[in-house]
Amino acid sequence: MSIKVADQTNQNKTTGQPMLDEQTREFVRLALGAGLLDLADLKKVVVSLLSESEIIDRDRLAKGLIGAGLLTDWQAKKLLAGRGRGFFLGSYKLLRPLGKGGMGVVYLGGRRVMKRQMALKILSTESAQDARRIERFEAEAKAAAQLDHPNIVRAYDFAEDNGRSFIAMEYIEGVDLQFAVQRDGVMSISAALDAMKQAASGLAHAHGRGIVHRDIKPANLLLRGDGVLKISDMGLARIGWQGEAPNDAGRSRLLGTSEFLAPEQAMDSRSVDGRADIYSLGCTLYFLLTGEPPYPAATSSQRIAKHQTAAPPNIRESRSDCPPALAELAIRMMAKRPEDRIPSATELLSQLNRITIGGDQRQAGPPLRKISPAGDTASDGSLFEATLSDSSLGVEVDHVAVVDESSLFDFGSLPPVLANVPQVKSARLAKAGNAGKPVSSALTQAVAASQKAAANQANFTSRANSSSQVPAANQQLMLGIGLAVAFLALFAVVGIGVFVALRPEETKRPTIKSTENPNGGPVIITIGE
Repeated sequence: MSIKVADQTNQNKTTGQPMLDEQTREFVRLALGAGLLDLADLKKVVVSLLSESEIIDRDRLAKGLIGAGLLTDWQAKKLLAGRGRGFFLGSYKLLRPLGKGGMGVVYLGGRRVMKRQMALKILSTESAQDARRIERFEAEAKAAAQLDHPNIVRAYDFAEDNGRSFIAMEYIEGVDLQFAVQRDGVMSISAALDAMKQAASGLAHAHGRGIVHRDIKPANLLLRGDGVLKISDMGLARIGWQGEAPNDAGRSRLLGTSEFLAPEQAMDSRSVDGRADIYSLGCTLYFLLTGEPPYPAATSSQRIAKHQTAAPPNIRESRSDCPPALAELAIRMMAKRPEDRIPSATELLSQLNRITIGGDQRQAGPPLRKISPAGDTASDGSLFEATLSDSSLGVEVDHVAVVDESSLFDFGSLPPVLANVPQVKSARLAKAGNAGKPVSSALTQAVAASQKAAANQANFTSRANSSSQVPAANQQLMLGIGLAVAFLALFAVVGIGVFVALRPEETKRPTIKSTENPNGGPVIITIGE
């Protein structure tokens, strides 16, 4: 048994049965060869699609596989583009891209066995040729492995597959704070204060273990759907700033993001400590409440210069509802000299906890956990399209695994359709007198009908259409009569039951019998029923 498709010229010359067109065959061959599908799941989707229409092309088949949860939209589009590689990395199946950084792309991946979703940060092919970037990537994995805190993204594994290094990290289902502000506008005072407390708590944990982040910014603060904030991207982290040898000793280069860069970090990133993160967090607080960085200059050099010389701006100039204590704390966090700032993330958290929001609580806004957006981090459209052509991941092979076409395209062993699946209504899938039979039976008749001579096809279709209407009408009439008889029988049974239940019981009168004593004694009275 085969599938009827739009292109009726593609037919098996031996049996005359319609087959998949070449584009659909190639799509199925790539999906099975790539290991994304198995034939049993494919047949189930085919049966479901046939219950709605006889015509199946590759776009409709891909849509059905997405709807069944067997393929993601990214996987389907990659297959439709003719790409049969780049779906697996080690023990992980790649589901879709999440974002792109300076050293590679982050994918959403799932374990093949445990089915647990992870964020996979994969070192790009270009970065893999740079020894400095490889060292930094390994340092990120090392830094993340030392941290275990509710407000820091956890790292679970560092591995290499086919020459591509990657870090398996905790997947955060949510958005970063930069995207949240750009989409929803500036944050409420309560939400921004909540975000600062969580970020300070995570930084206190990292600083206590000798790790300074060096790239704190809204884009690296991920907001989970339940309102939990996570610090991500330890790619620029410096390990050992509390007396140990730094991981980038002997090097002098600019590290960080210019909009949120501490003055001393722009001069020498090797000597910074945790107070550089506090400065960047102060700039982040300003962004969350105003929608722009503290020094929105045109060029990177101009921004760095203002971080060096310009006085920290006051948040209250843009947000009059900001509590004076919070605005003053932000200015201290952005002090030019490290010794003038809050000395530690632990002290910062303590001062944040002491800030109270006065006035109308409704104006202060809801806390972070009640306004956090749900859903996945939005992928950039250009990134989505760019990753479709990337076939460098996974095992390098010259061709996709060949599948036996006799089993691939012969759907004679389609599974039975469940009772709640709609039956095919097309006249081509049913003969006269067979209305109401399962789809698998109708499909058998469709194949038989397709083997008729072409000259008799028109007459056959006309007779089938006219004759199939009569049994359908008779069945409807018989069904109506049967329902009426069943209703009357049910009414009679219920009526008899009610009559028996309500009928009064028959009262029996007692009988009295008297017997006189012939000797003049007392009279004997007997009472019975």
